[in-house]
Amino acid sequence: MEHDLTRGNVLKTIAVFALPYMLSYFLQMLYGMADLYMMGQFSGAAGITAVGNGAQTLYIITVTLVGLAMGTTVIVGHAVGSRRFDRAETAIGNTITLFMGVSVVLAAVLLALCPQIVALIGTPAEAVEGTAAYLRICFVGIPFIAAYNILSAIFRGLGDSRSPMYVIGVACIINIALDSVYRAHGARPRGRGARHGDRADGQRCPRARVAQEPPHEHPR
Repeated sequence: MEHDLTRGNVLKTIAVFALPYMLSYFLQMLYGMADLYMMGQFSGAAGITAVGNGAQTLYIITVTLVGLAMGTTVIVGHAVGSRRFDRAETAIGNTITLFMGVSVVLAAVLLALCPQIVALIGTPAEAVEGTAAYLRICFVGIPFIAAYNILSAIFRGLGDSRSPMYVIGVACIINIALDSVYRAHGARPRGRGARHGDRADGQRCPRARVAQEPPHEHPR
């Protein structure tokens, strides 16, 4: 949906466009917070460490994709603003082809280098297995992360920052709801199982939870 950002009150136009943009990134961060909360309910320190380390690694990749996709927003916005719709179509087609191809290759490379990445980030010995399991499922989902951010960049180039927010909002609600279902049924959401709730939302499916340990009592 195309929106003309060149008309009306400047401050209002910027606010209406920017606020959904900011909220979208907050909702993305909410995924990691939900993961850590669920791990805190069902696992010990090793599980929390695994999710924390894995989430930070995935965050770096996500931010990189967002930064690269921002170029598409600029190109599409410029083309649409100048009424060069043919250029906008070309930019959109090239972006989708390039990013999806690169994301598949990136996922394959990261999967192959997963043990080295776990060692590089200084994971404690007791959390190595969980971190590796978490990262492998995250890496499998990189093409889905790329797809969401590419489409978000295209919509924003068309002046629509709300649609991406709605998509990530629904995905986030589904993720938290399915986590709650696992918890309510008393099933210890072993990483992969709980994170499969994320797979149902389509966009953030990469983030599966690590295989978890029995809960440990914390020293008082």
